[in-house]
Amino acid sequence: MDDPPAPALAEFADLERVLARAANIAVGAIRPEDPLLALGAEGKGTCLLDGGQSRAHRKALAALLGGRAVKCGHDIKETLSSLERLDLDLAEPMFDARLAAYCLNLPREKPVVGEDAAAALVRKTVRALSERAALESRMKDAGVLDLYRDMELPLVRVLRGMEKAGVAVDETYLRRLSREFSSAIADLQAELDAMAGFPINVNSPKQLAALLFDKLQLPEVHKTSKGGRSTDEETLKVLAARHPIAEKILNYRELAKLQSTYVEGLLQRLDPKTGRVHTTFDQTGAETGRLSSLNPNLQNIPIRSESGQKIRRAFVAPKGWLLVSADYSQIDLRVLAHVSGDEVLRDSFSRGEDVHLRTACEVFHVLPEKVDADMRRKAKAVNFGIVYGQTAFGLAGQLGIPQAEAADIIKRYFERYSGVSRWFEKNQEEAKKAGAVRTFLGRLRRIPELSAKNAAVRQFGERAARNTPIQGGSADIIKLAMLAVSRELERMDGKARMILQIHDELLFEAPEAGAPAFAGKMRKIMEGAAKLDVPLVVDVKAGPNWRDMETLKA
Repeated sequence: MDDPPAPALAEFADLERVLARAANIAVGAIRPEDPLLALGAEGKGTCLLDGGQSRAHRKALAALLGGRAVKCGHDIKETLSSLERLDLDLAEPMFDARLAAYCLNLPREKPVVGEDAAAALVRKTVRALSERAALESRMKDAGVLDLYRDMELPLVRVLRGMEKAGVAVDETYLRRLSREFSSAIADLQAELDAMAGFPINVNSPKQLAALLFDKLQLPEVHKTSKGGRSTDEETLKVLAARHPIAEKILNYRELAKLQSTYVEGLLQRLDPKTGRVHTTFDQTGAETGRLSSLNPNLQNIPIRSESGQKIRRAFVAPKGWLLVSADYSQIDLRVLAHVSGDEVLRDSFSRGEDVHLRTACEVFHVLPEKVDADMRRKAKAVNFGIVYGQTAFGLAGQLGIPQAEAADIIKRYFERYSGVSRWFEKNQEEAKKAGAVRTFLGRLRRIPELSAKNAAVRQFGERAARNTPIQGGSADIIKLAMLAVSRELERMDGKARMILQIHDELLFEAPEAGAPAFAGKMRKIMEGAAKLDVPLVVDVKAGPNWRDMETLKA
């Protein structure tokens, strides 16, 4: 790669818009940790710099990337991460074409067949510059420009800061847990082989289907998308009430996933110098607006199972510090109360009642003192199931009850929470007309599946139309909270830091002595992040690791 002339870089600094994107791409003899940097401008062409060239022209690059021109790119967060390796940064203003397309909920771009990584880098960067005006105009017309400017784009630096900070992991504990899980998996495999009467490959849907439906004569619950006999989690939960082998399979799958994804995954990605793991937050990975995390994925650690809690124990605070957790309480249900206007649900939250207890009273027609643990469990399941469009079939499998009983519980729920029922009907009608839904803060999700001829595809669209305004509304709230919290952390100048976002929970590191006061401050900021018709409530805890935490009172 020839050195670009330094004066050409200087010319870019006087323009109103330049394109810039960096990525850690292995090209020829270039090391993966040596970023490629694509630069260009309208009428000036483009150039591609490897790490050596970027360092040779660092002064000119610093002037360009720190100048007044709008830096247009595709995936600004990746660019920030790659530029850090060159001791360079991007100054405002910036434009991220990938985020703009996400806010518009445009179809994801498919990779060009046969295109190498360097060519893709240049192509996407050039498009970011050429499409900027059109994307901004489209965002304005679609009513999502404020969402992009005020929420998604500012969040880029916050997420990059969290990725860079990482989270400390107890390596010794993880290696011990790896041995424990391996032994438990082997024991479960032996038990399954004995129950099946032959060595069974639990990871083979075909073998499992033959065992469950042919040999054991268990009922076929539902089909896969390709018409095969499903052995998915929902199926196994239904079958667990009929045969103990189904629950054993579920246990095996959970433990095997925890072992491969988290125990081994965390150990593989542990930085030996810092003892920390650095996940990558994907801002555009979920249609609802929720964040996801990659390499490793920290979003799906089970929190209710004993094995999942053992994984959480591996995440620890540095010496002299504590982990502080701030978790929104029942945020999806609070968003449902806000958007639906249901009087019973709003009243329950406004009074600070146990909403699951109240639902049990409403559905089973009993006084609070007559609600037993089983009634509350069923009420809790239907409360959260309603948000996700759960069917009577799904609820029956979750609770281990007949489908007719589950259908009756759902029917009684909608009779008592008539505002929720009316909102669902209205929401479905409007979604079908518009082919899209929005959160109460304006996030847009297009749902072409609503007009599909295929019933299964259409039903997926209906579920998406139901849960997106709720889950997406919750996602918007926690993003606003992250922005507000980050501003406070900047004022604290490194005395605490935000390290993880897991669904409705933020995880921080704070000095041990000041942890209670810090937690109280975070609770106040998060509870005021958005204005709903019902109060937002945040539960805060602190402890030496992510499992062993004590609740901190207000």
